[in-house]
Amino acid sequence: MKNWEDLTFVQKALVGICIVAVAAFAPEIALLVQFGGIEVAFAFLLVAFQPFSAWLQRTYVQLKNIMSIAAISIRHSNSAKPSVFALQASFCCLALALTGSGVFAFSFFMPGMLLNGVMV
Repeated sequence: MKNWEDLTFVQKALVGICIVAVAAFAPEIALLVQFGGIEVAFAFLLVAFQPFSAWLQRTYVQLKNIMSIAAISIRHSNSAKPSVFALQASFCCLALALTGSGVFAFSFFMPGMLLNGVMV
């Protein structure tokens, strides 16, 4: 670990900005900076925000799993087959051409998308 004096100006500025930004959420930081120094305050910040970091990591893993499941579902969906998609898209375009309403056209398109497991 580097001493405070060994850090470059950019590194010092980055640590200072982090501490000032977090001081709004953790006002005890000012006391730690005064009594323990910048190193103690930064170490406290890392320990204090460890639960947030763990939550963020769990959320990232869950989001990654959800995205992979969605990709697999779309890949194996009947709507990904050209014949089924062409039929659904043609009905949607026909409804859009006849009515001029996108909402009405998509109301024809969505049941086919939702019930595509029944379709061949």
